[in-house]
Amino acid sequence: MIEISQAKPNYIEAVKVFYGECGYGGGSISEEDLIFIAQLDNKIIGAVRLCPNTDFFVLRGMQIIAPFQRQGIGTQLLQICTQQLVNRVCYCIPWQHLRSFYQQVKFQEVSPVEVPIFLRERFDNYISREMKVILMRRLPI
Repeated sequence: MIEISQAKPNYIEAVKVFYGECGYGGGSISEEDLIFIAQLDNKIIGAVRLCPNTDFFVLRGMQIIAPFQRQGIGTQLLQICTQQLVNRVCYCIPWQHLRSFYQQVKFQEVSPVEVPIFLRERFDNYISREMKVILMRRLPI
């Protein structure tokens, strides 16, 4: 049975290994990040993290290993994240083809002028590398 939970601090190294296995190199993991994982038989099969900033979060590192994609695991991880976002703004920079996936939990596409400068710069860097990404924001509900 797949378990979805917030990762304990001692899981940071395991999440780094998981990200490496997925080919995801999206920055370092901070001890302040809220990390949520999906596990099957104590093996991480999915992960996502909320990186806190002063007035908002950035959702990063949504990864599900290929054999488990399209089975609702990512949606479950998104839903557990949104429980942490009740009173906070959250941004993400997903692949364009995942627009509706993030819209299911109220993320909306925004223009670069509507995001903090460091996210605009990250987005511009991705676009310059011909990555097909979009900027999204979820407002408090």
